Amino acid sequence: MKTSKTRIDTWIAAVLVLCAALTACSRPKHTPAELRPVLEELLPKSAEINEIYFGEGLPTTRDVDVVRAFYETFDTDIQSISYTPVDPACGYETIDDIKAATLAVFTPDYAEFLFDRAFNGISDLFDEGLETEHRTTAVYAMYLEENGYLTKRVNLAEDAIPLGRTYDLDSLTVLRENETGVEVKLASFLDGQPSVEVKMWLVETADGWRLDSPTY
Repeated sequence: MKTSKTRIDTWIAAVLVLCAALTACSRPKHTPAELRPVLEELLPKSAEINEIYFGEGLPTTRDVDVVRAFYETFDTDIQSISYTPVDPACGYETIDDIKAATLAVFTPDYAEFLFDRAFNGISDLFDEGLETEHRTTAVYAMYLEENGYLTKRVNLAEDAIPLGRTYDLDSLTVLRENETGVEVKLASFLDGQPSVEVKMWLVETADGWRLDSPTY
């Protein structure tokens, strides 16, 4: 009987140790106090990035000489050109500049989604495998580099979504943490509407913390 009881006691102790270990592993390692400064830095930067990809886009130049020089590089009717030069004074002169600014805020995985949308456009393949197979562009690229100019699609503002969301960092709570990152929750506001709680992922990379969720 003593042997049986000893085995049961040993088994219970092992289960308790395992439960304690699992609880410790699931407990977030980072606190709201540690993550607030991270979001204080990243969220304003993400607002600028959101404007590039989801708002009216980068400002275009008002220098008529630059615009004329750009148009003269094309052997076509000016009216058919749907892109116009970006103002270099905004700090972005190449697509690589936009990518670098994006990767300073967002993870590579999330950034790849933005890059595809902005620089490649969206197209659909029809009649795949048939003689009539063809690809039709559904959404044209937002930005192109043409003849040494960074250009923006002229009708980009038509696709813009409401931006300007703000966040209450005092409401920040940490929901969970695993090997991929930290999920947090906080209150947000947009255009005077009632507050909405949003969740977002933060990932600590070799280059610092990055957002892995949209912030618009």
